[in-house]
Amino acid sequence: MTSFSKTIVAAAVGLVASASLVAAEDMRMLTAWGGNHSGTANMAYGYIDLVSEMSGGDITITPSGPEVVPAGSQLQPVAAGVFDIIYTHGLYHTGETGIGAAIDAVGGDIDARRDTGIWDWVDAHYQETQGLKVLSIPTATTGFRFFLREPMDATAQLDGMKIRALPSYNTIVGSLGGTAVVVPFGELYSAAEKGVIDGLVWPTVGAVGFKFHEVAPYLAEPAFGTVSYLIMMDLDRWNGLDEETQTLMLEAGYQLERDSIGVFDALLVEETAAMVEAGAQTTSIGYTVDEANALFAERAMEVAIEASGADGEAFRDFVAEQGM
Repeated sequence: MTSFSKTIVAAAVGLVASASLVAAEDMRMLTAWGGNHSGTANMAYGYIDLVSEMSGGDITITPSGPEVVPAGSQLQPVAAGVFDIIYTHGLYHTGETGIGAAIDAVGGDIDARRDTGIWDWVDAHYQETQGLKVLSIPTATTGFRFFLREPMDATAQLDGMKIRALPSYNTIVGSLGGTAVVVPFGELYSAAEKGVIDGLVWPTVGAVGFKFHEVAPYLAEPAFGTVSYLIMMDLDRWNGLDEETQTLMLEAGYQLERDSIGVFDALLVEETAAMVEAGAQTTSIGYTVDEANALFAERAMEVAIEASGADGEAFRDFVAEQGM
């Protein structure tokens, strides 16, 4: 068990007493990244360990990564019941819906997301449009940053540079004079190493596992947005569970959300120090945090609207009404 799982299990000990009420279940999870990704190690595997502990070992979840099903193709086999659970990010399925990607533009206060109804809105959307039940939206408020091959020039900025960026980052890349390009995840390291790209946008936490700092050693600040992942279950599988099991799995998801913030804050310090020790340096993109967040949020909501039309507009308006 990871140290992260031990922490959240201790916090949820009150539910362990009711584990005997839970029916034995064996489930399969697809993860968008392997275990060398900090999100997978601490969120996906953390959820698996937490559910196992809280159920007294009666509920087991076996993970499989992108080597089994590519990250961008995982939603359908879970919705079809081939797998039970998915751990992913909304940017990996914008062809199906843009709502998951837009969650990154929502404030990272976990309880506020629930109290305002935003969590329930997302859950209802995925149930109605994708046949998936949201179990947890674990979030890293550490956000995204640029990883650059050369230090940021305050005058030239990213003029003429090619930056690997998914749709939500396009506005902030373009505002700095760069060109957003698409490069498959598996080719990122070699693309930066060979100069095919001049940098990439990636979560601040997790890059160290892929060694991006070796080929793009300039860590640009400030970071922006939140990184909101999704753990979801095939809706038919969910509806077939007894009430006690459903309650336990949702409580595990809530506990995961509450503890992910602190865990990823600590990982940011640890991983940044490791990259700097290996030769990485910090640089600046020239924006304040508020400026960077505004550019990012605007584009993330545009992605939701482009992919989901009226649903995207409704989500944008609802989040704005809640002040989130």
